[in-house]
Amino acid sequence: MQSIMIPPSASKVLILLILFASVVFADDFKTVNGKEYKNATVTGVEADGIMVKTKGGISKVYLAELPTDVQERFHYDPQKAAAASAEQAASIQQANQQIEEANKQREKEKQVALESSRRATEEAAKAQNTTIEPGNKTATGRHVVGVGGVNGLEVETSAKELQLETAAREEAMSPEEKARRYARDMKTYEGAKQAAARRGLDSNKIVPPRQGQLDYAPFANLVR
Repeated sequence: MQSIMIPPSASKVLILLILFASVVFADDFKTVNGKEYKNATVTGVEADGIMVKTKGGISKVYLAELPTDVQERFHYDPQKAAAASAEQAASIQQANQQIEEANKQREKEKQVALESSRRATEEAAKAQNTTIEPGNKTATGRHVVGVGGVNGLEVETSAKELQLETAAREEAMSPEEKARRYARDMKTYEGAKQAAARRGLDSNKIVPPRQGQLDYAPFANLVR
């Protein structure tokens, strides 16, 4: 029998066609632990797993948890998978650290805003000759609503006032500071998308940052 030689370029095309067919057509997958993904469409192939879309949403199924024939179908390599998992874990850890730092910064800025509001309340009261007795919950002159304390009075800044103060702080940032903050938020954004995908959440709902934004919350659309 005469063997047929397939050029390397044709081999690459054939592999791509096989992978494309695997991605396009729906299939059923069952992990070695018995979890099933019915009528699942493979939307992406990674070194350590496949992204599948079912009626329940988008999930990542790790190839190590799938039967051998499925692993061979998607060219599973344990060493490459381990390296990819380690890289993803490092990215997620970095994203979590950035989110934690951003939360601390927002809390610090919130306290600054509350202190500013407290001082403004005191100045307004002095300007209108308003006295606020300890324990009293009302005052004449400026309407007081908030968290903090003015001579024992609990003070809370309105949502609109907080928005205005945030906008004022954003306007006060230099172009260099805005660029640094945006670069940091973009890293958080990429990490948040990976974290959402690994947890079976819709990564398309992760909120992208905007230039000069102070309070970046990537998961705002997922927790509403």
